[in-house]
Amino acid sequence: MAVMVPFLVIGMMGMLDLGRAFYYQIALTNAVREGARYAAEPYYFGLNPSCANVPPPATPGANCVTAGDTTVQDRVNRELTGTGFLIPTADIHVTPDQSTRVTYFTGATPTSQYAITVSASFRFNFITPIIGSLIGNPLTINSSAVFRAEY
Repeated sequence: MAVMVPFLVIGMMGMLDLGRAFYYQIALTNAVREGARYAAEPYYFGLNPSCANVPPPATPGANCVTAGDTTVQDRVNRELTGTGFLIPTADIHVTPDQSTRVTYFTGATPTSQYAITVSASFRFNFITPIIGSLIGNPLTINSSAVFRAEY
């Protein structure tokens, strides 16, 4: 019993760590999918939608059909609320960027259908040192989702 208990405890801790890693992967995938869905749906259903051609840090305007990059990043983190982790906005990427999406909408020949990709990465730290040394600590979890915008 004294010989087997350390191996059983390490095995159980390793399973808990791997379960946590899978949980974080599933939560991140769901949040990124929600962010891409939010970016692809029309943001405003007004009678006369118009976008302000501004640099990416500003919002594209209240009447623009496309959501801004910061709004999409906030949506991803809002979906992660209650999961135990949030992602810095620098690690959440929306492509094409906000100014390109506004140009697609306001251009001379508007592009009404294009793919919007939202991707994020998270550095997961293992609790069990042995599992961390076997798999690599920290483990980078990546996820992305692609939706087609039709506005």
